[in-house]
Amino acid sequence: MNASKSLLFTLSLILLSHAATSSINLYESVCKDAGEDSEKCLVFLKDDPKILAARSYKKLAKVILEMGLKKGVEGQNFLKELAKSNPNSKAIAQCANELYDGVVGSFKSSLGELEQDALTASYDAKVASDGPTTCDRALAAENINNPSIANLNKDVLFLSSLSFFAVSKLPVP
Repeated sequence: MNASKSLLFTLSLILLSHAATSSINLYESVCKDAGEDSEKCLVFLKDDPKILAARSYKKLAKVILEMGLKKGVEGQNFLKELAKSNPNSKAIAQCANELYDGVVGSFKSSLGELEQDALTASYDAKVASDGPTTCDRALAAENINNPSIANLNKDVLFLSSLSFFAVSKLPVP
């Protein structure tokens, strides 16, 4: 009886170890796709309990897309407040009211497509990067150098890329 309990305990430890390794491999695999941003990706994702708990690429992609959506909504709210205090800036108003609408819409659309159509979900995740890219151009055209907006745009671009890489891991029928 002791031998069977010992064997069961050993098998349980092996299974738990394998499960932990699998979740780490999921986000590490996505981070490898991030190229020059792979270290940033690892640092960014490794401490998030939802990322560590993800046991499939679909779950991992969903968590990263939710992070992107949250950042997009927070960013849009920040930009809208900034636009109120800078009413003469067409660029800030465009970022807040048009471009970040696209960011939020793209992340929402990607989340909505995740279950049925991985190809469309990956496209929508990538399209979320259009907003911050165009926002940067609009700000440059008005000679606006705002580090807070620049950092926001970088973060959303980063999350768009990570979302795209994660969704791209899903099988396409």
